Amino acid sequence: MQKILLAVDGSDSALRAVEHVARRASTAKEDYEILLVHVQYPLHGSVSTFIDAGQVKQYHHDEGMKALAGAREKLDASGAQYSYHLFVGDPAEVVARYAREQGCHEIVIGTRGLTGIGSLLMGSVATKVIHLADMPVLLVK
Repeated sequence: MQKILLAVDGSDSALRAVEHVARRASTAKEDYEILLVHVQYPLHGSVSTFIDAGQVKQYHHDEGMKALAGAREKLDASGAQYSYHLFVGDPAEVVARYAREQGCHEIVIGTRGLTGIGSLLMGSVATKVIHLADMPVLLVK
């Protein structure tokens, strides 16, 4: 069984990554276990002064479900079996750590297509995942 961590952020490139994995899973001879993951950055520290922890948790859950909606719709339509997981933290670190903990064979992630000086200055979650992961990482543009 192939275990794939599919990291999504709701972007068009993330949805293309979902389509790619769904296509692969539907034509593969072996079973696929897809872990659909969305990671949000934590809210700025001063926000918690004005909002209680329950509201912050609910906010992260609601926003995470919105980010997963398109991916879940595509995976449901394809008939692929998957589970979804929401996290809060540094996206690259969480994705790489969770993939390692779950024994994933591969991480699939969309890239927003930053090029040249833009990606050098800003970095990207996909680039960080490549550096942190212990398994192959497939970037889908």
